[in-house]
Amino acid sequence: MSQFLGPSEREGSVKLDYEQALSALLSLIGRQVLVLFSGAEHGPFISGVVAGRLDRGELDERLQALLLRADPEVVETLFFHVGSRLNGFVIRPDDFVHAFWQTDEQLTIRLGECAVTVLIQGDLETALHRG
Repeated sequence: MSQFLGPSEREGSVKLDYEQALSALLSLIGRQVLVLFSGAEHGPFISGVVAGRLDRGELDERLQALLLRADPEVVETLFFHVGSRLNGFVIRPDDFVHAFWQTDEQLTIRLGECAVTVLIQGDLETALHRG
């Protein structure tokens, strides 16, 4: 199990570029994960949680229209489902700041002012334990 270490890099964090972050996410497809949404600068402040099997999703027409934000050109928008097709998160190269492995079981992706942290084999009680 993993404890949420917050959204900031630590000594020993392994920094990833956009393509490496996508590869890391794709390597977790099919795994049980806990995904925490937080602010990117200060933590740990958790603004959302989803848990379940991580899958790569296809955007439906309604999500595509909402998430593309009327961009003048099409921007690669990848949706990852967590637990069901109704839950998940979006990653886009224009929002991507950086990503890093906090530990072997904790991947953090900074998207603008937000952070998405994927805990492998995590559960909420352990992740948020302040011990």
